[in-house]
Amino acid sequence: MKVLFLFLFFSPFFQVVFAIIDGFRANSLDTLSLVSVIPRFPDGYTNVCGGVLIAPSIAMTAAHCVFLNNEFAITAKVTLGDVSLSEEDDGEQEFRSHAMAISKKFGSGIPEANDDVAIVFLPKRTNVCESPVSSQIARLPTTVSINFKETPKIPSNFQLENSICWIAGWGKTENKTASHSDSVLQMMVKLVVRRIGNKKYLMAKGIVGSSRACMGDSGSPVYCFIDGRRTLIGTVAHIGSFVKMSQHDPSNHLQFCRDFEYAFISDWRESSARIVEILENYGELYQLEEGQTLCFGSGNF
Repeated sequence: MKVLFLFLFFSPFFQVVFAIIDGFRANSLDTLSLVSVIPRFPDGYTNVCGGVLIAPSIAMTAAHCVFLNNEFAITAKVTLGDVSLSEEDDGEQEFRSHAMAISKKFGSGIPEANDDVAIVFLPKRTNVCESPVSSQIARLPTTVSINFKETPKIPSNFQLENSICWIAGWGKTENKTASHSDSVLQMMVKLVVRRIGNKKYLMAKGIVGSSRACMGDSGSPVYCFIDGRRTLIGTVAHIGSFVKMSQHDPSNHLQFCRDFEYAFISDWRESSARIVEILENYGELYQLEEGQTLCFGSGNF
């Protein structure tokens, strides 16, 4: 069994979280595994991020959402079935977590999109997969790191670049300090794999109007129809450059976000290795297979 050491580091670039500009009200069937993640840090700072349920009591989000300035959030409010941040929605399930983990690779040198993932352990199991329209665990593709009998094989770059895909989340829709969208928004995206230097990155571009990812969208799930089924492909990591974002005037974040067509995605085909390592260390890896069988096993919808 691999042993994971949580790596603590300081990086001012990860104090920015990313929202959907010019999105539309999300289709509930497209967001059944979406969660809102609202962490609170020791100094009282809070932010809004997206996340996704990947096992009965495990949510995944962006590492920089729950780890800032060399410390973890002291608590994170995770809500499954959340539509409006300011109201209690029918069927929503709210949890308060004090247990979070990131991979040591997140702090090794220049942060990479595929390392920008975190696990939030929920204090109890969620109620999921009771009907085709109730909250669900995300359908996870098989990767080189983990194999699922019930779910699709590793999607190829060609398959992803030619699939119907979307992002859903909350976040800034106005140039104000805390003007996150109260309702979850969605945008359709085209995925592309681009080489930057000697590395390849999965990126997403809005394809309807001027839709963009921006502050508030970090950790939000990216889904595609793979073999006709809604499948998790990754989570939003960042847009443009963290250095440029940290230096940009907060009063004009929307213009900054509009200047970048593409968002960097933590590609599940790569980031799953980090997730497997974390869960192995905590003895919770079994939950991934259990969740896929619970929601997508033989006889299920």
